[in-house]
Amino acid sequence: MKKKVLALLLSATMVMGVTACGNSSSTSGDTTAETSDTAVTAEAAKTDAAENKGDGNREMITIFRSDDGNGAMEAAIKGFEESQDKYGVNWVVATNDTDQTKSQLNTAFSAGSSEYDLASIDTVWAGDMAAAGYIEPLDSYMKDAGRSVADYNKGSIQAGTYNAKTYALPLYPDFGVLFFRSDIVPEEDSAKLVSGDYTWDELLAMAEKYKGEGGTKTGITFQANQYEGLVCNANEFTSNYTKVKDGLEVMKKFVDSDATPDDILVYQESEACNSYVNGETVFSRNWPYVWGTLATEGSAVAQDQTNVAPLPEGACIGGWLVAMNAKSEHKEGAWAFLDYITAGEGQKLFTSTGGYVPGYTAYVEDADVLAANQLLSKEGFITALNNTIARPASDNYQELSDALQISMHKYLSGKTELDATVTEVEGLLK
Repeated sequence: MKKKVLALLLSATMVMGVTACGNSSSTSGDTTAETSDTAVTAEAAKTDAAENKGDGNREMITIFRSDDGNGAMEAAIKGFEESQDKYGVNWVVATNDTDQTKSQLNTAFSAGSSEYDLASIDTVWAGDMAAAGYIEPLDSYMKDAGRSVADYNKGSIQAGTYNAKTYALPLYPDFGVLFFRSDIVPEEDSAKLVSGDYTWDELLAMAEKYKGEGGTKTGITFQANQYEGLVCNANEFTSNYTKVKDGLEVMKKFVDSDATPDDILVYQESEACNSYVNGETVFSRNWPYVWGTLATEGSAVAQDQTNVAPLPEGACIGGWLVAMNAKSEHKEGAWAFLDYITAGEGQKLFTSTGGYVPGYTAYVEDADVLAANQLLSKEGFITALNNTIARPASDNYQELSDALQISMHKYLSGKTELDATVTEVEGLLK
C-alpha cells in the first residue's frame, strides 16, 4: 500500500526520462548537436533539388532525420555519393523532439507532399503510417535486391511490418537489457543471467538476496510509471503479450517486493539509470545508453563492475527505421539510398561511426562496428539482440498504448484485480 500512495504523490512531479519507447529522441547516448554542413533545412533541400534536377549530374533524394551529432549520417551520405554518380542526398534535419518529428511527418504525408523521399521513423509509427497509406511497401524492392526479412534484426523488422507487408527497414535497433553488478553477483548466478536461462521469479529471488550488498539500497529497478515505458516493460514480462496473466502477475510481485524501491510505480528510464550509476541498486532493466553513462565522471559504478544480461522473455525493441514516402517522385533513387544505409556499406559506415547496433545482422560481427561498440562483444548483449520483440502493431498505436498503460498501471497500483485486467488488456490487443 505504501508504494501505491507514494507513487500517486510523486506522479505529478515526475520528469520524463530518456526512452526508446517513442517519448524522446534518444536512448543510445544520442546528443543534440548543431546542424552539420551536410544537413539542410527543408526549404534549402527543395531549392537544392530543383537546382540539381536536369543538370545532367545527380538526381537528388531527400531524407528526413534528426541529427545525433556523431557524424554517422554524414558518413553514410558521403559513402553513398562516392559509391555511384547517379544520385545525391539532401538531408533535412528533423528536431530531436520525437513527438514534433512525428507531427511534422504526418502533416507532410497527409497533405500528399513529395518533399521527403525517405524518413527515419520510430519503431511504433510504422503501423499508423502504413494504414494511412503514407509509406511505400518495400517487399518488391527487397525481392529485386535479393534482401530477405531474415537479414535484419527480428524485432526491428517486425516493427516495420503491417498486415504481412514490410513498410520500413531497420536503421538501428535499441532494446531492453538487464544491467547488473558483476562485483556483487557471484560467478554462478552471473553465468546463469548472461546465458538468459533464468526466469523472472529467479531474477526476483536474486534481487531480494543481494539487496544491500556493496552499499546498495534496493535489489532491482525497472520502468513501471504510467507512460510508454510501462508498455515496453510489460511487453517483456508477458513475452510479447502472449502470456498476459502470468506476466502481469509476476510484474506485480516485483512491484510489491522489498527488492524494488517504494516509489517504483513512478520510475522511468532516468530514475532507473540514476539508481544504478549511483550504486543504489544491484540490477536494473534499461536501454543500452546506460553503458555510456557508466563511463562518465561522477558515476559510482564503473563499466568493469557491470555486466549485461538478456531479459527472460525477450527484449522490447526500440530504435529507428527508414521508410519511403508513398508519394515520392524519386522511388528508384530513394530505394537505392534506403537499401545502402540499412543493408549496404552505408549500414556499416552509419553504425560504426555512431556506435550504434546494426539492424542488418551481417554487420554485427564486423570488426569496425565491434570496435565502435563495446557492448557487441558481450555475450549477454548479443543474446538479447538476437531475441528482440516488437510492441503490438496497430493502425492507431498511441490510442492502444494509452489504454494499455492505464489498465496495467491500475492493476500494479492495486486498484483492480488481475483477472479483470487480463480481460481488458487482451480485449484491447484484439
